[in-house]
Amino acid sequence: MNRHLIYRVLTAILLSTGIAHADVTYHNYNEMAAPGNPQPAPQPAPPYEGTGRISNVTRQRGGELYVLDLSRPLPLTQLKAKSKTGRVKIIGVNLITEKKERISVKAFSNITVADTEEALASEILTADVGISALEIQAEAMGGAAALEINALSNKEIPQLTLREDATCKIKLDPYLKEKLDIVQRWAARVESSAVGSIQEKYATKEFNKYVAEFIAALKVDKSSYASTEYTLTLLNFFAERYNASRSESAAETAYRSLATETFNSFLASIQSDQPCRNVSSENLINITLDFQKRNEAVKPDSRAGKLYEMMVLQIGKIIPSHYRRELTTKAYDFRQADTEGNKYYKLFTSSKPESFLKGTHLEMSLAAYAAAEQSLIKEVQKMDNEKRYELIVEFQAKYNNPSQYHQETMMKYLLILSEQGTLFKIFK
Repeated sequence: MNRHLIYRVLTAILLSTGIAHADVTYHNYNEMAAPGNPQPAPQPAPPYEGTGRISNVTRQRGGELYVLDLSRPLPLTQLKAKSKTGRVKIIGVNLITEKKERISVKAFSNITVADTEEALASEILTADVGISALEIQAEAMGGAAALEINALSNKEIPQLTLREDATCKIKLDPYLKEKLDIVQRWAARVESSAVGSIQEKYATKEFNKYVAEFIAALKVDKSSYASTEYTLTLLNFFAERYNASRSESAAETAYRSLATETFNSFLASIQSDQPCRNVSSENLINITLDFQKRNEAVKPDSRAGKLYEMMVLQIGKIIPSHYRRELTTKAYDFRQADTEGNKYYKLFTSSKPESFLKGTHLEMSLAAYAAAEQSLIKEVQKMDNEKRYELIVEFQAKYNNPSQYHQETMMKYLLILSEQGTLFKIFK
């Protein structure tokens, strides 16, 4: 009922009963604040937006890895990047889930943002999982730079805090170089001493002490690490010194230990997904090929050759699982995953039978094909019959070309596209 009508009715009742006129104030009690309490400010509507800031972005070539932690895990719908000072190259951004899985943000791969530009928005993020942190690999281009990352969520305002101890400053390179200089000084003293002399025994004791200190320096916290480039330099240097050392000498034992421990530390950092060790499966393949070439360049059955052979086999074993993790974070669509599968299948078929990479390429191709199959199952639901038929024709032809394409996978695609639950005969 209209409030003015109510007012007139009440006034008439008061006058008719002889009660003196009184002013009546009508309150909306649902909107009144409690006595002594200010009325709260209206809350923003979703999506809610929170900001994290990275000041003093490094100018170091290749950038550094920065981590923005969320105060509590939230599903995110989008990210925005804005340079507040200077120009910043964003090399890559990953979302870190509660289960420590990485989801790549495709729009933020090798892009440059400047303070003269508007904020750059990512693609819409569809993963309905709690995100606990953001990893940003960034590099300042030419001068001082600061970067802001805005996170959007439909749940609440994301609270972002820069994890100060997670910036991947390459602290160990100069530190290890200093340690290695001391190791080399005492190694030269051991080598120049007469065998069995007191001089040799003392020099050997000091040499072994500094070797142990070097190895201990490798096993530090994850926020400090040796760069991949310097680690490979160390491995090749230790292999050369191990090969050249006098048989059964302290130097032989020490350089074998230095090479083995450096390699184990490198391998562990890759397998544990250490944030500062950003090495792709392609990088690992190239590293392994380089080790293979070095192995072939030394004499058969030499100490260095056996060392390189061990490293080739160990890295070769982890490449497929490393690649599977990459596929998960990249979230390829059907075409992208299928292209990856075809690429590695062709490398498999063209590899020499004795190549250590032949089996690796096959495993990588099958992993990519499996990802493509899962994407196709989702995408086929939105295809019309013309699109399905077009793809059936394409993969029928590929099925009939086993030298270039994996027949079993092509058949799986055909079954998904044709909605057949059992194998059917393919007439060539």
